[in-house]
Amino acid sequence: MVLAAGLEPEIPLNLWFSGVLNIGIGKASEGKHPEEGVAVLTCGQTIQQHEQFIFASVLAFLGLGATAQQVTQNIKTNPLGFFAAQYQLAYEYGLNDNLSVQLSAGAIGGSGEAFSLDPNVTNQIPTTRSGFIVIPELRYFPGGSACEGFYISLGGRYRTATTVDSDDNERLSRQAAGGALLLGFQKVGGDGYTVDFFLGPQFKTVDASGDLDVSGLFNNDDNVGVRLGVNIGFGW
Repeated sequence: MVLAAGLEPEIPLNLWFSGVLNIGIGKASEGKHPEEGVAVLTCGQTIQQHEQFIFASVLAFLGLGATAQQVTQNIKTNPLGFFAAQYQLAYEYGLNDNLSVQLSAGAIGGSGEAFSLDPNVTNQIPTTRSGFIVIPELRYFPGGSACEGFYISLGGRYRTATTVDSDDNERLSRQAAGGALLLGFQKVGGDGYTVDFFLGPQFKTVDASGDLDVSGLFNNDDNVGVRLGVNIGFGW
């Protein structure tokens, strides 16, 4: 398995009068509303007496709702990648109400020890790794609010890394290319703070050469696996 390292209830805009006037606010075209409040007029006050107040309030609240839905860009990082010495930065851009594109790229580093594939060598070998990773994605948001909510993603992935020993001799070269079909959920808070969860099957091909055994959680050579993770960042 390979580790790759936000839903609001749909409540329509309602206006009703039963002694008390409640003005529900939201983005009428999408049937959603932010968490901001409800204006209340006590009974005995008629529509005619307060129509100017109502009109101004609805316009103001609709304006707030529209502003809250205008997140079309995000910058994120993958904190899980830090555990694999894989440091990524992603940029997402909303193309329209349903589609966004994202490009994630980063550097691969790290040092440690590895066993040789040669059975006659029993000592662990000090190693240093370097490389890069690139992950392009196309995301579809069925809720009609790109960059926020539930999404389906089709993405590619290319990763290359070279491992050398303490004498700077190349001991392993590894390239992996493939793609993934992901289900995810991205939440953007009122201050722009973004959390992005994703999970799905991954397919890849691996080309590796060298004499080190670096198999493990972050270097799985299986052609089929699972990609999961979380990104955190800021949207605007």
